Amino acid sequence: MPSTQTQQLTEAGRQSFKAITRIALNNWHYIDHKILTLNKSINFFTGHSGSGKSTVIDAMQIVLYANTDGRGFFNKAAADDSDRSLLEYLRGMINIGENNQAEYKRNHNFSTTIVLELEQTGSGEKECVGVIFDVETATNEIGRLFFWHRGGLLENSYRTQERAMAIGELKSYLQHNFARDDWFYTSNNERFRRNLYDVYLGGLDMEKFPRLFKRAIPFRMNIKLEDFVKEYICMEQDIHIEDMQESVVLYGRMRRKIEDAMQEINELTGIKNQFDRFVEGKRNTESCRYRLDKLTILQLTELIGELGLRVEVGKKDLLAQKEALDAQLALKEEYGAAYDEINRQIIGSGYAELEAKQKSLEENLALLERSERRWAALSEKIGSWEEEENISNQTIWDIDKFRKGTISGEELGRLKKSLQEVRTDLEKQHQEAAAECKSLQKEADLIQKDLMEIMLGRKTYPKELEEARREIQKGLYEQFGKNIPVRILADLLDIRDEKWRNAIEGYLAWNKLALIVEPKYVKAAMEIYEQLDAKKFWRVSLVDTEKLIAQEYPVRENALAEEIECKEPYVKSFIQFLLGNVIKCEDVAKLRQCKIGVTADCLLYQNFQLRRLNPENYTRRAFIGEKSMRKRQKELQERLEELNRSREEYEAMAAAAKRLLDFEYLQEPSENYLELFQDMEEKRKKEAQLRKLEKRMEELGAGSVDILRQQRKEIMEKQKVLDGHIDSLKLQIHDREKKIEADNAAYIEKNEELLDRQRQLIGAPAWEEDFDAWFSQVKNPRYDALIRQTLSAITESEERLEAEKNRLVDVRSEYLRRHPNRDFSASAENNGEYQQLLDELACDRIRDYEEKAMEQARVAVEHFKEDFIYKIRSAIKEAYIRRDELNRIIRKLNFGKDRYQFRISKNKGLDGEYYDMFMDESLEIDPATLSGSVEHQINMFSMDHESRYGTLMNDLIHIFIPPENASAREQEEAKKNMEKYADYRTYLSFEMEQIVEGEERLVIGLSKMIKKNSGGEGQNPLYVALLASFAQAYHINLSPKLSRRPTIRLVVLDEAFSKMDAEKVASCIELIRGLGFQAIISATNDKIQNYLENVDKTFVYANPNKRSISIQEFEKKDFSQLIKEE
Repeated sequence: MPSTQTQQLTEAGRQSFKAITRIALNNWHYIDHKILTLNKSINFFTGHSGSGKSTVIDAMQIVLYANTDGRGFFNKAAADDSDRSLLEYLRGMINIGENNQAEYKRNHNFSTTIVLELEQTGSGEKECVGVIFDVETATNEIGRLFFWHRGGLLENSYRTQERAMAIGELKSYLQHNFARDDWFYTSNNERFRRNLYDVYLGGLDMEKFPRLFKRAIPFRMNIKLEDFVKEYICMEQDIHIEDMQESVVLYGRMRRKIEDAMQEINELTGIKNQFDRFVEGKRNTESCRYRLDKLTILQLTELIGELGLRVEVGKKDLLAQKEALDAQLALKEEYGAAYDEINRQIIGSGYAELEAKQKSLEENLALLERSERRWAALSEKIGSWEEEENISNQTIWDIDKFRKGTISGEELGRLKKSLQEVRTDLEKQHQEAAAECKSLQKEADLIQKDLMEIMLGRKTYPKELEEARREIQKGLYEQFGKNIPVRILADLLDIRDEKWRNAIEGYLAWNKLALIVEPKYVKAAMEIYEQLDAKKFWRVSLVDTEKLIAQEYPVRENALAEEIECKEPYVKSFIQFLLGNVIKCEDVAKLRQCKIGVTADCLLYQNFQLRRLNPENYTRRAFIGEKSMRKRQKELQERLEELNRSREEYEAMAAAAKRLLDFEYLQEPSENYLELFQDMEEKRKKEAQLRKLEKRMEELGAGSVDILRQQRKEIMEKQKVLDGHIDSLKLQIHDREKKIEADNAAYIEKNEELLDRQRQLIGAPAWEEDFDAWFSQVKNPRYDALIRQTLSAITESEERLEAEKNRLVDVRSEYLRRHPNRDFSASAENNGEYQQLLDELACDRIRDYEEKAMEQARVAVEHFKEDFIYKIRSAIKEAYIRRDELNRIIRKLNFGKDRYQFRISKNKGLDGEYYDMFMDESLEIDPATLSGSVEHQINMFSMDHESRYGTLMNDLIHIFIPPENASAREQEEAKKNMEKYADYRTYLSFEMEQIVEGEERLVIGLSKMIKKNSGGEGQNPLYVALLASFAQAYHINLSPKLSRRPTIRLVVLDEAFSKMDAEKVASCIELIRGLGFQAIISATNDKIQNYLENVDKTFVYANPNKRSISIQEFEKKDFSQLIKEE
């Protein structure tokens, strides 16, 4: 560093400050007891990662922050995501075992002390600040006490002869060995913190110092320069906006009430308009119904006239038909008399008697012919047996006699018995063949289904296995929100040598159907499995892959596991577990030499037993790999062909038996068949008698009898025609009478209906006018068509009315949903409640809300001025003052050849548009000028400022009005926006500039340039900014002429100069020294050469067994020895 800079910094170095000279630690992490003596200037902590450097730094932070929580700063120098706790430090956590069970160094009740000794460099006065903890290991309860006392560390190092002091012992010691004003203790963190910063540490800012100190220790270089300046230089300020926000919220609520009232008026107006449409639709429907009633009455009147006319005409026609019937009946009597006379003449000749005998014989023969036809059919059917080979010769002979009609009763009985025996055998044969066909077809269908699955690339796993797999996969999806594969072990395996396929399939048996999930999902999968139906899924298993991969399973030489291929390590572990001890053998002799062995032809030796593997497991239930599917497909196809052949044979047998069962078996009683044979004999006799009678009639009929018969025939034909006419005429008379009766009844009924409709007709003048206007345009009215037209109009009108009613219910329901406090009916036929509320809202409430909103707007303006605008303005101005102070400090500093300065100005982004509104000197708000209308109440600014910034102010106020009825995500987003715009830094831009002096003074913005420089060069301005912040925090920049209390000047930096070369490190440390800081710089021992020449004292940390931290101290004169040891 140039000598001019040294001169500039000498004064800062000579100023008195409070140096931390010693640190006492008792029972802190892996340190049982240690006193560290610090140099008042540059101290260097070094050692391997995990050696304990952060342990000491965290102990110091507990005291310097008076904060025993530690979650926000413990071990942050080592890892940003560290979650180390106070209890772990106190008890000295060694390890975390299974079930998150911690192992600790200290397992009996103990006490811990952390004490910092402070020495004022000017006067040499000493004082100590510290904390003491009492720990109850059984319950992990922690008692604490912060304390201060004058003088250096206690000579007993805060210990009794055997252990560290407890809280009670320390209190007693201080009370008995110090004057009352020379000590102080409290268990209240906040109370001690106030004393610590106001008095003991020299008057530090209680909010800004701890934030700066915490951020500096784990100092990260991966931060943007502008963010660094924002976070480290211009720290956030807690601008309380509660009062302002309350006023704005109240105003917002008033405004929302007005908006809600206007919205409700609009909604009620919409309901009114929809109700009007509903009423109009209802009136139109009622008018159409009145038109229908009127048309029905007119139609009835017309119909009654038509019915009366039809009755009169019908009576005249009926009279004419009855006269015609009388004439026809008289003619019929004449024909009857002539017919009787001719019959009398024929009877007298004897011919009539012969005709009667002929008719009787013909009737008898007709009956006997039926028996003949039956016998002929039986003979033909039973004759079919003669061509079959499965009946005896005797049966064939008996059938021949049956067909000839010569069979005796005994022979007939024998034939019936023989045929029944044949039938019984055939029925049994048919049943057995049909049952076998059904069984074979069922098996073939199952095989066909399995083949289809295999051809589609799917294995035919058991139904319960697939169902369990789906249930577990569904449960995992519901728990984790994504598809977690649940696979079957057989799908994850393949077999190297086909020789051993059957042995592997057979030995694994149901194990190959075990369900597999990734280890990290096993616990959740097992919880789902536990809920499955035990009776249904008892054969399904789930592999604990998480425990499988936690250990190794050795595979013996020549084990069956060698023949399995798989990708996933946890699947491989399971196979090694199952098959790693199963030895492949060639014969029984080899099997007996093993504990567990198997041959390729599936002989298994296990538990001193030799047995065969179940063939089902390597044939029908072979599932491993693609080859198993091809093998299974071939086996199934062969079996299917075999089943089809067998089924065809049995079908042929069943068909043959069925054909024979359709033959004749003479199952009726024998008497029926014998009577049949007697009828055949009787028929032959009757035929002979008929031939003889016909011959005699032929001889007698020649001559006069033939003429009489012809005359009788003609009369009979005339009678027949006349009977037809008479029947037709009677039917016509009957129909006519019925028609007249029906018309007369209808006439009476329609008259009664007309009277009822006329009495029931309810009209209205408007409906009558509508009907008259409509009917006057109808020419030649056809009432049927007009009624159909009107019915169609009613249907359409009712549909429109229903639609309007539904829309009315919908808008009312939506209104009631939005206003649950309104206890109205959504389906009421009238609109009274809604109309009454609309009238009330439209008149009174709006004016009331507007007046209240006007008053609240005036209050909100005042609060907005005092609680937000001026506070943001003040914070920005304070940031400028801090910027100027820091620039004065670093203006005198040369970091190597570079000098730097901070630039804080208006935000260059969109949020910068608010900056001028806050910083405009003409800012003034005049509440008296607010307009009374809703649209202008939010415009709170008067004069020139109002015209320029009113819109921006509008936007900003909206941000601080919390949303109502918002989702959690929307509320969180609104909260973030409020926090953002309540932070004065939102309206500023932050930059650091490098000043290069030469022929022309060059100022370079570093935000973009820093990314292009080397790692060390990029760190330079960040360290300058950080050290300048500490100089300001410790009041190092104050003029010597101003009185000031000495403060601490401690700066702790971990891995601070990791990317700098030795020259840059030396320059940076010299800057720390020149500013008068007491520093603790921490780095791993691989960088020790970059530091030793520039530091004043080195502390070497070691923790070889992770249970005990050792710390060696080396003064500068001993550094040569340290270099040799390294």
